[in-house]
Amino acid sequence: MKEYIAKNQAATEEIATKLATELKGGELLALSGNLGAGKTVFVQALAKALGIEENITSPTFVLMKIYDIEHQAANKFVHVDCYRLSTQEDLFEIGLGDYLNYDNIIVAIEWADKIANLPDTAIKIHIELIEDEQRKITIT
Repeated sequence: MKEYIAKNQAATEEIATKLATELKGGELLALSGNLGAGKTVFVQALAKALGIEENITSPTFVLMKIYDIEHQAANKFVHVDCYRLSTQEDLFEIGLGDYLNYDNIIVAIEWADKIANLPDTAIKIHIELIEDEQRKITIT
């Protein structure tokens, strides 16, 4: 388990960028935290570090966005937002199953705590607002 205190948004972005350098492809990143905790900021920095140049927004209404990346092993980054989902089955209805468990795809899911039975291999990232702009980021 790694635990960080990010004193501002730039520090949160730095932690996400560091994590991006450690990814090998095939990872499922499960982000949790309260509304406004910084999940989307974390994913935006992660995506930028993976070489995505377009503006990353949370796919709250479209639920899932897929990006091409040029990574050492992965060629796709899938960004999912479960905030509006009611059941785990909704994930498969939007086609997420087509992107899981592939070595050449990295998946990041915001509001992952709404999903029961995440794989044990998922990298869990919990972001908690502790005061002002400070966040406690726990990666397990």
